[in-house]
Amino acid sequence: MSKEFITFMRNRVSQPKLDSPAPSENEWVTILSAASRAADHGNLTPWRFRIYEGEGRAKLGQIYWHHALSEVESMPLNKEESFIKKAYRAPAVLLIYAHIQDHPKVPAVEQIMAASAAAQQVLLGLNALGYGAMWRSGPACFTQKTKDLLSLESNEQIIGLIYAGTPAKEQTTIRDVELESHLTWVRD
Repeated sequence: MSKEFITFMRNRVSQPKLDSPAPSENEWVTILSAASRAADHGNLTPWRFRIYEGEGRAKLGQIYWHHALSEVESMPLNKEESFIKKAYRAPAVLLIYAHIQDHPKVPAVEQIMAASAAAQQVLLGLNALGYGAMWRSGPACFTQKTKDLLSLESNEQIIGLIYAGTPAKEQTTIRDVELESHLTWVRD
């Protein structure tokens, strides 16, 4: 079993082209329950999940639009629809964010890492159920305006948006990582 799981992990790739269907409500619960087993120093469960489907994705589209407006001084207003459409690149979008608590032994960075580990678990869970996914973030995710649009508190940090659905095309080529350039053995 362990070799098959390692192969499964190695074969997971991001899928930028996603169609319907997305996971059902029961499938999401299964995936997010498994993701909640991520490493978590202090058992703080800092991860939070919010699923956007249907027209609910328009709220995410507003994030892209408002970021574009803040970045480009003379942004033509007729471009709004093209930015909002970015949220419709998949039938479901999962927002993952960390709810950071003051803790004497678990700093904020560890809580963010735990939420990131949960996000990776989500990717594996989606793949295990036959869905494709793409973890997206970028500058638009890390602004105060975005936090305001999503009604996030000051102690909450966006980890990313996971676009989820059925892969629109066959899996992309899996690239091998040159592990030797990323690995150092320290034995003495």
